[in-house]
Amino acid sequence: MKRNDYLKLVKYVTGSVAAVLISTAAGLDFAYAAGIITLLTIQDTKKETVRIAVKRVIIFVIMTVLSAIIFPLAGYHVWAFGLVLIPYLFCCMALDMKEAVAPIAVLCTHYISAKSCGLPMIWNEFFILFIGAGVGIVLNLFMPDATLTLKKYQKTVDDKIISILKRMAVYIARDDRSDYTGSCFDELEGMLADLKKESLYYMNNHFLGENDYYYEYMQMRARQCSILKRVYSDIIRLTTAPEQVKALADFINKTADEFNENNDVQELLTDIEALRDDYTRQELPKSREEFENRAMLYHILEDMKVFLEIKRDFAGRLEYKQ
Repeated sequence: MKRNDYLKLVKYVTGSVAAVLISTAAGLDFAYAAGIITLLTIQDTKKETVRIAVKRVIIFVIMTVLSAIIFPLAGYHVWAFGLVLIPYLFCCMALDMKEAVAPIAVLCTHYISAKSCGLPMIWNEFFILFIGAGVGIVLNLFMPDATLTLKKYQKTVDDKIISILKRMAVYIARDDRSDYTGSCFDELEGMLADLKKESLYYMNNHFLGENDYYYEYMQMRARQCSILKRVYSDIIRLTTAPEQVKALADFINKTADEFNENNDVQELLTDIEALRDDYTRQELPKSREEFENRAMLYHILEDMKVFLEIKRDFAGRLEYKQ
């Protein structure tokens, strides 16, 4: 079990007991139901917990209206309960509130047990729901700070991309690339999946303020990963290492050396434009093979420009938000 699982277990126990004690102290009937509602309200994130609680309040209102109409007419017995369930379940499914079905149906059985849908009984059930859901929401306000975990995943992704760029700088200048594989991209995509999971968890545990930075960062690096996969495909298709390849290899190496979260890459973009101009001024290729390899290098150069522009645009959006 992870630390969050132990924390959730503590919340389950303390929250359920607290909800029962509060309901008992308030003189409510069926007080233990509040503990069950707390148990079912606590979710993995703050936003999910509140969303579930709101759904249950809405479905409670629907269930109570149905009960107040059907039970006095049909009687407080099992067949009447079935009559209530039909429109109740239909509403739950139509409103995509299936999570609310079980706990609110339990509250419905209290009307049958008490043989009453009078106002005092309705208030009793409402306060059971209010206390149970309220305790769950309050307890889930206490969540461990995931910032350190996010930064760890973020650094892992960045270090992997640096490693990929360094390998590209080496292999683009080689004639023999038989041992150059793309397994590193599988590893990188796994790291990006971990970062996505943690960034979504972080977002859903914040109600106010800008909390999507790490998710946007993950998306930016994922887009760069797609570009690097294209560059890798072009590198392994090169049949020779033209003389122009050294300048491109040096540039890729420089990109790796200056690769960090805070770099707006403006200087690198200036460098790549200079390299591009230098390519256009060089003598035209004399053979078909030289032409194809030079074209491949130019395509890699254009992809590296897109790779940097993705980071530049990300840095620009951050400045706009600030």
